[in-house]
Parts: sequence; C-alpha cells; structure tokens
Amino acid sequence: MRVCEVAKYFGSIDELAKFLKISRDSVYKWGEFIPNHRQYELEVKTGGILKSDYSLQQEENNEKKYKNRKRRVSAAR
Repeated sequence: MRVCEVAKYFGSIDELAKFLKISRDSVYKWGEFIPNHRQYELEVKTGGILKSDYSLQQEENNEKKYKNRKRRVSAAR
C-alpha cells in the first residue's frame, strides 16, 4: 500500500493523518510505503475499501488455488 495512493483516496496527506489520528510528520516518515500495522488499521477502518498488501496477497493466493483445483477437476473428467 503506497502513501500516494491512500492520500489520493483521502484527498491529502493531512486528511489521511487526521483519519488515523496521527501527525502529518508521522505520515511523511513512512516514506513511500505504509507500515503493515497502519495498512491493517486502514483496511479495518474503511470497511475493506482499502486493502492491506497482506490481504491482497491472500486473495491472489486463494484465486490461484481455486484455478488449480478447477484445472485438476477438468483434467480428471
């Protein structure tokens, strides 16, 4: 999860900081990527509208597993 993408969602870095109840300087200290614990907080507080990198990776893994299962079932027929 990149700071620029989330700041765009909220409208600005200031609004992002207010949403998380932290200082603007704290957000700038993150650099390009949002720390994992803040990603999780954003995912929970936005009701899943914003997804943490972990959640996106899990979804991708689940899709791959589903596709592999589907292939095995088709091949068995």
